Amino acid sequence: MRHLFRGFIILIALATAGLIAAIVAIAMPFPPMPPETDVFGFSRERDNGAADLPLQQFRARDGDALAYRFYDAANERILVFVHGSSYHGAGYDELAKYVSAAGAAKVVLPNMRGHYFSGRRRGDVEYVGQYEDDIVDLTRELRKQGHNGPIILGGHSSGGGFVLRFAGGKAPQQEAIASYVAMAPVIPRTAAVRGGNAGGWNVIHPPRILGLVALNIIGVHGFDGLPIIAFNKPAGAWNGTETLAYSWRLNSSYHPRNDYAADVKAMPSNSLVLVGDKDEAVDSTALLDLLKASGYRGRAEVLAETTHFGIFHDAEALKRMTDFIATVPVP
Repeated sequence: MRHLFRGFIILIALATAGLIAAIVAIAMPFPPMPPETDVFGFSRERDNGAADLPLQQFRARDGDALAYRFYDAANERILVFVHGSSYHGAGYDELAKYVSAAGAAKVVLPNMRGHYFSGRRRGDVEYVGQYEDDIVDLTRELRKQGHNGPIILGGHSSGGGFVLRFAGGKAPQQEAIASYVAMAPVIPRTAAVRGGNAGGWNVIHPPRILGLVALNIIGVHGFDGLPIIAFNKPAGAWNGTETLAYSWRLNSSYHPRNDYAADVKAMPSNSLVLVGDKDEAVDSTALLDLLKASGYRGRAEVLAETTHFGIFHDAEALKRMTDFIATVPVP
């Protein structure tokens, strides 16, 4: 009995020490941002902060208002395209206009929760996985509005990673989507992300991440709203609508699950992945190797002389995506 009691005391002591270590880790200051670097060429970007079309809003299942822009077209297909990290849907105004003007699909550009004009707090969501629920709610809103055509889910960068995550989700959400398009998808903790930090685009807080993982394992989620990643966006490119850091639960919601291969494998055969060979954040060769090793069944194409931002501006990239969307059957 004495040995059992001693063992119990040791176990309690170890658990307490582990809990203290986790809390200390998450309380550590954020690593300093490296010298400001224009990784993606923001200086060459057109400011789409005031895109032509006005923002609209819908109510998600929790009652929060989420923003989006809608680009009409004669075709009944609908492309819901998810933006990348730090900005919002307006950055893809050119892409949306191209697809809709070509008559391939109506286009919806959501501002994902935790970004400009969407949700309660900039840089945070309410729980891991909420983005999937929000997109399902958006598709239901579109149906209520009388848009009955097939829905294609697309995204760029972190938004492309989210496309993979969504495809690997539960059956009800998969049934809402007819096809997928992922442009330069970011899959964290893989060789496909250059330098582990998207070519210098982000800075992560490793001790905090490890501490939060440990706390999550024992069911403690009270610290999940703490920021764990910040973005190296040049101050000259700020306009007040950017989101410069993400919480643990937002960042987790934005990317494939830890078992990313299962998400990739879940992508149906009528899916398209595009990446540029000059992408500053995503290594095109490593990405194609990852897709093959994970059992990806769709199309994957590398675009010559195309950068991370060029992929949603360049005429050839937009044409390939639009041509693919035009193959999705309309009942």
